[in-house]
Amino acid sequence: LKILIATTLTLMTFNLFDISKNHKEIYYFEKDTLEKFERSTVILIFDEMSGLNSLASKSHEGNQVNINFIKLFNKFNFNYYPDIFSIYDNTVSSLSSLINFNTKLDTETRDESTIASKNYFTEYDVNQNKLFDKYQSISVIQNMHINFCNNINVKSCYQYNPFNLDIINAKSNNFSKIISIWSLNGSISAKFFWRLLKQINLIDSNLEPEGEKRFINEIMNYSLENINSKKYDLIFLHVLVPHIPYGFNEECDYKNEISNLNIYLSIEDKIKQHNIERNCVINILDQFLEKINHIENHKIFILSDHGSRIIKDKKSSLSTIFAFKKFDSKTSNKLYKINMHEEFKNLNDE
Repeated sequence: LKILIATTLTLMTFNLFDISKNHKEIYYFEKDTLEKFERSTVILIFDEMSGLNSLASKSHEGNQVNINFIKLFNKFNFNYYPDIFSIYDNTVSSLSSLINFNTKLDTETRDESTIASKNYFTEYDVNQNKLFDKYQSISVIQNMHINFCNNINVKSCYQYNPFNLDIINAKSNNFSKIISIWSLNGSISAKFFWRLLKQINLIDSNLEPEGEKRFINEIMNYSLENINSKKYDLIFLHVLVPHIPYGFNEECDYKNEISNLNIYLSIEDKIKQHNIERNCVINILDQFLEKINHIENHKIFILSDHGSRIIKDKKSSLSTIFAFKKFDSKTSNKLYKINMHEEFKNLNDE
């Protein structure tokens, strides 16, 4: 009993003074910017989004998704690639190579450009970013997986924050918010109660990636405000949509009952649900692009880091969505390139 009391008091005292889990450590800042940019580049990365010639596209539902994607790209004058692949099947390797214009499979780029973060709320920090070095004033909208905000040219940084949803004008009931935040702080019992209450549908999860998917419209609206503000010449967004666990219904509402126990879905059911999620991204993008002021003044990339990874196969793990719109673009084209990283580098060298 003495040992138990001493241990408990020690842990309570430590937690009382430990600031590493303080929500203020979640990255968020806005620096003053004086210059206005009439033209800007917008990069939208949707994590785990399969391409037009992917495993997911081989089904009847997947074929309809392809039709919807092509309609979207034609509507907004995007060039698009029906058969393009990432060189990596994991996010850190893929994005660290992408932003540093590396086009070949290696381990050096990841090791040189990313490090394990010391911030409790972030997994990796980017410490080398050749893409960001090309711009003057950057707005970053990111998740808790990778922090891109260390570059000196980043003037605005928003990392998804379940503690403070007011930043993006999102609403959540207090019970869901309290349980989600408790779970995020790492307690084993908190994790258990969070999972139990989510399973029996008494709470909605505010944690990643569920929270990002629930509030994706609010996140996109926040990004839109930064684009239309003209304060930034690069707006860089990386969201965990349509990343597993799947949870969107056909009306694109994120539902607990769909997201729970995804692991037990058959391959066929995973493909079907992934296509529902892809269609939801199309709907989100359609509404988002409609609201960009003077869209002709923006160079826009829409891409994913890698494929769905439903099975270990190139067309599942590496097939990506990739499309771009040049400044003042009036037409769209179907283009054929295989290496996404190589094409991204070429387009940013122009």
